[in-house]
Amino acid sequence: MSSCFNLLCVSFLVLFSLYSVSGLMCWTCDSLHDSKCSDPFNNHSMPMVDCKQVRLDTYPNLRGTMCRKIRQKVYGKWRYYRSCAFLGEPGIGNDERYCLMRTGTNNIFTEYCTCNTRDGCNSASLMSISLFSFLPVTTLFYFKRLL
Repeated sequence: MSSCFNLLCVSFLVLFSLYSVSGLMCWTCDSLHDSKCSDPFNNHSMPMVDCKQVRLDTYPNLRGTMCRKIRQKVYGKWRYYRSCAFLGEPGIGNDERYCLMRTGTNNIFTEYCTCNTRDGCNSASLMSISLFSFLPVTTLFYFKRLL
């Protein structure tokens, strides 16, 4: 009976890990065309895309592995871009809490933030753990008590 339960647990874990194989979902927008893309981010009408499905014309075999948020100040006006990222690493030194900042000539400031810890991580909100991810494990332990 215990080995049957263990097999069931492993099966659930494999099924739920396949979710991440489908790809990372990221917000895609730019504040130049939609003010809801700015901070604070209003994602009620924004699309999310599966970054593994997005292709670049210049590198057709490259797939998106991260979400990206770019905050840019050009001549005193802020612009925000959210999309999939194809190259690099999340954050600085694989630490998503830090963004790459660049200041250029002609009063231009740019901040690049990349992440891959969860779907929609390129929003402005803090990270949260999905309660849905705990549901299968909780259900399995409940049924084990009944057996």
